[in-house]
Amino acid sequence: MERIKYILLLVLLINTKPIIAQNTSINESVFIHANATTFVTGEKLLYKIYSLKNTDKTPSPVSKVAYVELIDPTGKNIFKNKLYLKNSTGEGDYFIPTTIKTGSYKLIGYTNWMLNSDASKIFQVDIKIINPYQISESNLTENKAISEKANLANSASTSGTVPQESLSDKNFKIKVNKDVFANREKVTLGIESSALSPEKGNYSLSVRKKDNLPTINQLTPGEFAKISAEIETNSQNKGAIILPELRGEMISGKIISKSPVNNSLQNIIVALSIAGKSFAYKAVKTNEAGRFIFNLDKPYYNNEIVIQIIGDQKENYTLELDKANEPDYSKLAFQSNFNLSSEIEETLLERSIASQIENAYYTDKIDSIIKPDYTDPFYYPVAKQYLLSDFTRFPSLKETITEIATELYYRQNGADYSLHVNDYSLHTQLPESPLVIVDGYMLQNINELFNFNMANMYSISIITGQYYVGPKVFNGVISFVTVDGNFTSLQKDNYIFKPTVLRPSVKKSYYSPNYTVGNNLQRIPDYRYQLLWKPDVKLDQKEDDIYFYTSDVKGSFEVVLEGFTENGQPVYLSKTISVE
Repeated sequence: MERIKYILLLVLLINTKPIIAQNTSINESVFIHANATTFVTGEKLLYKIYSLKNTDKTPSPVSKVAYVELIDPTGKNIFKNKLYLKNSTGEGDYFIPTTIKTGSYKLIGYTNWMLNSDASKIFQVDIKIINPYQISESNLTENKAISEKANLANSASTSGTVPQESLSDKNFKIKVNKDVFANREKVTLGIESSALSPEKGNYSLSVRKKDNLPTINQLTPGEFAKISAEIETNSQNKGAIILPELRGEMISGKIISKSPVNNSLQNIIVALSIAGKSFAYKAVKTNEAGRFIFNLDKPYYNNEIVIQIIGDQKENYTLELDKANEPDYSKLAFQSNFNLSSEIEETLLERSIASQIENAYYTDKIDSIIKPDYTDPFYYPVAKQYLLSDFTRFPSLKETITEIATELYYRQNGADYSLHVNDYSLHTQLPESPLVIVDGYMLQNINELFNFNMANMYSISIITGQYYVGPKVFNGVISFVTVDGNFTSLQKDNYIFKPTVLRPSVKKSYYSPNYTVGNNLQRIPDYRYQLLWKPDVKLDQKEDDIYFYTSDVKGSFEVVLEGFTENGQPVYLSKTISVE
């Protein structure tokens, strides 16, 4: 019922004149769990983001996309990740290069819907980055007061400032097979629940070494839950409201008339293609101002996006994409630059060497990309499909049409070709052209298909009769799929626009070695400070034990589990293990 309410709100917003955002309630916020707040260049920042209601911290049903950025004190964007939310959560990472300067940064998280609130309301994590290759003498000091302050901050970050009641959640407990481990020893970790049936929720788990580098406390879920639940209204955006990405990723823009005589901007059809093995094809009409919006209800990770104008008047227009929404970075309050005590020099050297060794063996310790779910094409399952490997292969499209895909026919006018679908239920064929796509890419000029080597074509799918895609009717659909799924058209026209659009980050399974007898990892050095990062812990049933191995690094390691139950209750657990 609540989701229906948000859908009706979105329909109202899209189909009315621009609405002043001060009148709109924003019951959405995000929370970020980062694996640390102090990093040495060459290390990896890992994070998980939760999209929650302001009022009760239960999962928010509004936004399906969230954004995470790292911002420097000048307001410059260091990196920006787009995350497709599943169960109102998403995760990502950022490798910190040696080109970044030592200093204080901000890790921020937000959704488009939240940008209608004041920028100070977006979630912020203070991050310190130390570049040992760019530290000047002024960065290092013998000042004992600074040293004591840094050590105090580090001590507080691991024990002192976190509210006592949040250190041990009443429903859960971290259990390990022992407290002291040797190098490269297997650790068995379990999450025990005192409840008969564990509360459903979503959590993230981190195991990372503690040291004496200056550290900033992260906001815990318990502290975040105590923040005022007042629903904020806009104070930043004085114009039209920023729409929520309620149904998925939104890509919007406008068409522009090329002629000094004003051509009508309304009801012009614009199509979007995202090519690949899992491809997208959408068609929409422009409004009276020439604006269009595409909603992608599934995540598409392919980098190549093509937007084109369809119709006889397409040559009269050009395309322009909207700039991505972003917060007002000037409203972010950065911590002052920090000095580093000479007492941490040895620790800094050790971490720097460790990251260099780890990066030198990167190819042996690479993270695994979790293969995205395959998305059926929009015409599935009504099309008739020809798998060309089931037939005798022909080198050209002309021969393939004649011998295999007999529902198709072509016409030739000089050097130009047109492709058509026979609808045998009609005596006279309809005048509309078919929709012709290759790996999801729409071809309005199909000449290059007749020079394509059909040995590289995997299948042809055909729909006869009238077929609607959005507001556009086609006389059939012809979908070609290549063997590699990476067709690239050479067509370049004013009505074809190939913008650079930030794509959603793919999910990963983060590297964790298994030192069982007989593998070849024993001879590879292991200087991991991050022993485990598991961003998707469910605990909605009896959780299996989690296994990981210690590294060649000795010292104290902190195990942190945090997140929120399905009912909005914050969970934060912390435990320390030692490697000697």
